[in-house]
Amino acid sequence: MDGKKDWKDRWTDRLANWKAVLNAVLVSLAGVLFLTGIYLVHLKRENREIRQRLEREIQQGIAGEVFRFHVVANSDREEDQEVKLKVKTEITEYLEELLPEETNLEKTKEAVLTHLPEIEDRAEKVMNREGFDYEAQAVVEKTWFPEKTYGDCTFPAGEYEALNLRLGKAQGHNWWCILYPSLCFIDETYGVVTEDKKEELKDVLTEEEFLEILKDPEKKEKVRIGFRWFSS
Repeated sequence: MDGKKDWKDRWTDRLANWKAVLNAVLVSLAGVLFLTGIYLVHLKRENREIRQRLEREIQQGIAGEVFRFHVVANSDREEDQEVKLKVKTEITEYLEELLPEETNLEKTKEAVLTHLPEIEDRAEKVMNREGFDYEAQAVVEKTWFPEKTYGDCTFPAGEYEALNLRLGKAQGHNWWCILYPSLCFIDETYGVVTEDKKEELKDVLTEEEFLEILKDPEKKEKVRIGFRWFSS
């Protein structure tokens, strides 16, 4: 009997030791998993911050090389939106005549800044001709814009310097385009970004910035950009 009891006690002790070892392993494993979880959360947050910083840097890089043009309608009434588009056509044609074919960002800004009164005058003449008596205000300033995608052209959200042409109370939806490099179009149906225009973009942007704007540039020979999408 004593022999059986000793054998039983030894196995009981062994089982207790195994349980103790198993508990220690489980506690250690739980600790490792907990620390791993904390590390993964930290890594995810760090990766998100890095990605956001890179996206911010790319947007700022793009913004530093482009110049936008906006026409803001007096209101969203149909007649105000219609005259906005007529003003847009008049001013875009005027700017195309004003800007030399071989231009750059600084020359574009300088030409616009030195002709703000003429831009306002032309806009008001269009509105007066259409029976509107409110004023136009043309200013060059930094403005925050949401992300906009046209075909495979995407301009990320952020601050951009722009020629803002405000009509009357300027409380309506706006029409806009990129004035430099020249991506402003007169065709009411769609604009076509040809290969030479893509090259102009590529010339003023870094490779990362260019790829951010023009996804898979080899996929299409032309990018069709609907003017109806330019209202926001």
